[in-house]
Amino acid sequence: MAYTNPTVSAFQLFFSRDFPFGSDPNQNVLESDIVKAFAFTDIQINQALWSSQNAYQVGYYLLAAHYLVTNLRASSQGLNGQYSFLENSKGVGPASQGLSIPQKILDNPEWAMLCKTNYGAQYIQLVLPNLVGAVYTVCGQTRA
Repeated sequence: MAYTNPTVSAFQLFFSRDFPFGSDPNQNVLESDIVKAFAFTDIQINQALWSSQNAYQVGYYLLAAHYLVTNLRASSQGLNGQYSFLENSKGVGPASQGLSIPQKILDNPEWAMLCKTNYGAQYIQLVLPNLVGAVYTVCGQTRA
């Protein structure tokens, strides 16, 4: 079954409190920014992992929002941009913060990259249960 991708206006409605949408490129998220995020999402999302159109759309929204944020961060840095890998601790003066990132996430570069935004982390929370295969046991014995 093929699911339908959401529209830009549906994305804007879903994230109406999260992003400042508008036409000023210096203060707002533009429709072209969303279209760019959709292009990245189209490459990565797997429709077979979702049980319904609604579940697929929520996953699509979250993954697109992740790419929207990472693309906007990259564009604001321009030529001076440098990719920062996941940090599990950082400190400034007497203040420090430590985070525990599950080893399962750290061992997978794609999942680790998704943890760079809240939206990507939410996407992982939704998709990980769908990546676990069904395991069945069968009673029996070998012939001697």
